[in-house]
Amino acid sequence: MFEVLAPYQGDLAARFAAQIQDGTFARVNLFSGPAYSLRMSAALECVRVLDCHETGSEHCRCTACRSARYLTMENVLIVSRRDHRSIIESNLAAFRRLGTESMKRSTVRALRTLLLSYHPQLNTLSEAASLSELVGQFIQSDVEEGKREKWADDLARQTKRLLTAAKKSTTITIAQVRSIADWVSRSAIGSQKRFIIIEALEETNLSARNALLKLLEEPPDDVYFFLISEHPARIMQTILSRARLTRFSPLSDEARRRYLEPYYPKQEYESLERFFLESGGLDMAALQHTAGRIHQSVIAHIALSSLELAELLESVEAMGGFEQLLRLLLDRFEETHRSGAVDAPLAARYVRAINESYYQGELYNQDVKMMGQGLYYTLLEVR
Repeated sequence: MFEVLAPYQGDLAARFAAQIQDGTFARVNLFSGPAYSLRMSAALECVRVLDCHETGSEHCRCTACRSARYLTMENVLIVSRRDHRSIIESNLAAFRRLGTESMKRSTVRALRTLLLSYHPQLNTLSEAASLSELVGQFIQSDVEEGKREKWADDLARQTKRLLTAAKKSTTITIAQVRSIADWVSRSAIGSQKRFIIIEALEETNLSARNALLKLLEEPPDDVYFFLISEHPARIMQTILSRARLTRFSPLSDEARRRYLEPYYPKQEYESLERFFLESGGLDMAALQHTAGRIHQSVIAHIALSSLELAELLESVEAMGGFEQLLRLLLDRFEETHRSGAVDAPLAARYVRAINESYYQGELYNQDVKMMGQGLYYTLLEVR
């Protein structure tokens, strides 16, 4: 039980196993901690063990565990705000290079984690259905070397179509909460248990939070919620009081190396995030440079030339790194505040401007250059 989690988060694996064995596992769990500390992986493994018809062993072959192997189960719903693109691209690159069965499984799980965010109860995108069908064919295929490249190309192409067509949002909406409530209230089909995994709950609006609160107050029988958050302090207290909090620590150096072993990375990485971002196609050095130039310009109140700004943003757009650029900018402004260079109210206004400009741009499907320029000139006006 929890053998796959134990090498990386051993204490938590033992805790979850004990809670399930003695019947004290919570119906509403909040997994907090830094990104890439395996919170989603742990939630999915909890789903497998809770749904297992036998003992929950890693090698169990019951119907539920077979479905969990490639995340093909129908009783799991995810509302996610993660960097699916980088994770999927990293796995596809490793599959192209290695073609092992374990890498195939890892690739499928990355794709299926994305697809579980397009559960028919929440979304009906034709692109999601097309990718799901292709992934199903991939699961049944062999991994002969001559076919690896075509499979990887086809999966990458269809994933890009889905991510391009997908409606962007901060996280769970009130309409999705209502859909979840309807889903869990229906009579069970197949498995008696239902599982809902919600990421970045702290970013949602008040109406969605209040609607979710009503659902968490009295979860229907055999329904489990996993809330995943990097910033649990931003979640309303009434929701926190109904969830069991589990804190995930960053992976140790040894655990990180062990996790990356199947990918055969050519160099040491300071974090799993850095590995996935870079192997997924992002030039982190270039993004750091762009974030530094924008931050320096804003703090010094000296505007970049329109030509330099355009060149910086074109580079970001070419690698698909706008969201990561925003994260780097947030880190820069938070560090500026910690160093005492700007006071807390001003730092908060910078952070708010970044968040508001990004979500406004996403809402109207603006291109990266337009979003980046709008954000940059907004930051220059912050006082």
